[in-house]
Amino acid sequence: MTASPDNSNNQNGSPNNTNETNQDGKVYTLNVTRGYDNDGFKGDGDTLGAVMKPPRELTDEEASQQGKFKLSRKEKWRILKNVTIISTAFMIQFTAFQGTANLQSSINAKDGLGTVSLSAIYAALVVSCIFIPTFLIKRLTAKWTLCLSMLCYAPYIGAQFYPKFYTLVPAGVLLGIGAAPMWASKASYLTQVAGVYAKLTDQSVDGIIVRFFGFFFLAWQTAELWGNLISSLVLSNPHGAHGESSSNATIETYDSCGANFCVMNLNNNDNLARPDDKEIFEISGIYLACIVLAVIIIALFVDPLSRYGEKQRRNSVVELTGIQLLSATAYQLKKPYQQLLIPITIWIGMEQAFIGADFTQAYVSCALGIPSVGYVMICFGVVNALCSLLFGSVMKYIGRIPIIALGAGIHLALCTWLLLWRPHPSNPILFFVASGLWGVGDAVWQTQINGLYGTLFRRNKEAAFSNYRLWESSGFVIAYAYSTHLCAKMKLYVMLSVLVLGSLMYVIVEILHTRKVRRQKEKERRAALDEAKNRAAEPEETDDEKDDIDDDIIVTHL
Repeated sequence: MTASPDNSNNQNGSPNNTNETNQDGKVYTLNVTRGYDNDGFKGDGDTLGAVMKPPRELTDEEASQQGKFKLSRKEKWRILKNVTIISTAFMIQFTAFQGTANLQSSINAKDGLGTVSLSAIYAALVVSCIFIPTFLIKRLTAKWTLCLSMLCYAPYIGAQFYPKFYTLVPAGVLLGIGAAPMWASKASYLTQVAGVYAKLTDQSVDGIIVRFFGFFFLAWQTAELWGNLISSLVLSNPHGAHGESSSNATIETYDSCGANFCVMNLNNNDNLARPDDKEIFEISGIYLACIVLAVIIIALFVDPLSRYGEKQRRNSVVELTGIQLLSATAYQLKKPYQQLLIPITIWIGMEQAFIGADFTQAYVSCALGIPSVGYVMICFGVVNALCSLLFGSVMKYIGRIPIIALGAGIHLALCTWLLLWRPHPSNPILFFVASGLWGVGDAVWQTQINGLYGTLFRRNKEAAFSNYRLWESSGFVIAYAYSTHLCAKMKLYVMLSVLVLGSLMYVIVEILHTRKVRRQKEKERRAALDEAKNRAAEPEETDDEKDDIDDDIIVTHL
């Protein structure tokens, strides 16, 4: 065997190729400047023996051109930071709003100004939910929509310095207009970063979304505690609710509280007198500072959603315009399930309005005095937050029906008890028991009915939750609208009627849904037995929309 250099390719004196001639006269050319396949190697049938060149990593410009974005796995800590900051900002924001809203029926009781302003908020919210969020988010992006929307709360807090119909009601309308895009942009931000986080950590997207929203609402619900604590600490008790001076008027004063309370009897009870303006101004100043602080936190410390593929998602997802959403919402009303769920959804708004306005005025302020409102509502907020977490975990073990039965039973018993109970400051523990139990019932409705909408209307979630917001807000508006015209007893009768009607229709929904599921399972079982072997498998049709975020993220290993 001889070896000779290939002179045609060896002009610099260092051979690149070698020609080998075997006994058969065949010549093999070997390139020694790069890798080559060994023809004498016999592999095991796998691809481990193949020499593969690693794929080239895309540059930032190439990734952007393909509609993708590059992230390091360390980005997950930045995502957790953003979720924490948004949750903290909302907690600070609603510390101000919840504290102010719970006092409206008491400190602005004259001519029903407080409840009228609250009614204006939720009436504006109904319209805003349909037309504003998509328009604003497209033009300002999620982060700056959050900032602008949160600023809309400031005029309402500022109007407390000069509460008149021409200041408080327009400020309430502005708040309602800003509330819808604020909640929509928050949901959009958390959902998007949850998908990115799931990709970075190789976890289920649904599980991460639930975890992020659970953490957010835990922080948000604690705002009830902080807002009421601030108002209770600032307000003194100058009205003598527990003093000896009121002992002579005890029978006359406290007999008009509770179910017998009527707004026209405000002047007969010193406990319902408006606190000193200095104290109200101090509370409003603190709350106004909270609003500004929340906006600054979002603006300075939250990363823009474009960092996590906001532009790519916006280009790939077809969003409904206001008119399209209005049409879809109206079309949703044709569905039997939606029609049957309207009363229970209205009830959710009514019961929240009752505990925040009527209970605080007719029971707490009337018997204990306005400074006690905050402490009683703290009990409501804490129990509500804890039960929301509890019911979310327990549902997977016992199902939805027992939990909703518990909520309906608690509220039926509470409404009946409130009709019979005559509140008196000598037994203050009962006020906390009532607010705590109401918090248990509210946690049931907030967690389970939302989940029920998501289960029943998987293909039309946007229109379904638009209906949910529409009818819940309608419940708020109805309760605040008749608040100044009906006595507490009549309000409780109305609420009992709505609760009973809503519960019965909910039972019908569960029966129909159970029958439908059984029919579907039976149909699938028969189809599997009769046709599975005779025809090719068809692609499974699912209700849930799948996000293509997995294809849009390039994880870099640094």
